[in-house]
Amino acid sequence: MAAVSRFYYIDEIDPHEFHGYAVAGSLYVGQTKFQTIEIFESPKFGKMLILDGKIQSAALDEHIYHEALVHPAMLLHPHPRRVLILGGGEGAALREVLRYGLVEEAVMVDLDEEVVTLCRRYLPEWSGRAFEDPRVTLVCEDAREFLQRPTGLFDVIIQDITDVVTADYSEAYYRAVHGRLADRGILAMQALELSLADFAAHLRVRQDVAMAFPRLLSYRTFVASFRADWGFLLATAGAELDPFAPDTLVARFSERLGPEAGLRFYGPAVHTAMCTLPAELGDLIGQKPAGA
Repeated sequence: MAAVSRFYYIDEIDPHEFHGYAVAGSLYVGQTKFQTIEIFESPKFGKMLILDGKIQSAALDEHIYHEALVHPAMLLHPHPRRVLILGGGEGAALREVLRYGLVEEAVMVDLDEEVVTLCRRYLPEWSGRAFEDPRVTLVCEDAREFLQRPTGLFDVIIQDITDVVTADYSEAYYRAVHGRLADRGILAMQALELSLADFAAHLRVRQDVAMAFPRLLSYRTFVASFRADWGFLLATAGAELDPFAPDTLVARFSERLGPEAGLRFYGPAVHTAMCTLPAELGDLIGQKPAGA
């Protein structure tokens, strides 16, 4: 079981692998109504957020994870005006969504109000001033309950929910997500590790999502604080996703973001690299190469 020791935080990946992170100091350790939360300083990764014993993000590279999660869907959608974020207590996914002037409303739904409050207190750089943006509505509620209420339709839904919960969600849940997407809507979600060493959990999630969405795209990038190639998933019931439309991608990136947006990781070239899976890995998860 993962725990903070005097010198190292031990993150148990599975029975065959664990990672140790040196601890320079603890900022917060506590128990909310729903989960344990730990925030500590790492000499190598800076501040780190841990929920229920699993690393969620680190100062060094949280921008890589959150830019990879948010921007592909926001660029592939023709006009994302209304965006729903499920989870994302740090506020970093919200920060990335709000870079788009096209966005008229961003609704963030997180189960644990205490986690949101603690992240705003101890990790304010994660969210910047996102929670103060007048376009934002924060709802502290279970995502499954929120999806059952008449809240209107969304152009893009970003799911940034912890690993265990993501792995537990089933076909019925993703059908509820589908029901909250407008025409041409896109679901973007973190979808666990995606590598030759560990792809089974990603595949299970992909299969569950496929029961509700006919068109899927898995992509990945390396997140150093996770010590893993992390998987993401795009899903739509609308037109086929074409992640390699270079003219569209470059034009939309320039129009919607550009150098003034302040991105540190994501861009058209990185997008193409993330969406290019090795043939062997594509075969294992059932994703054909582009154009095949």
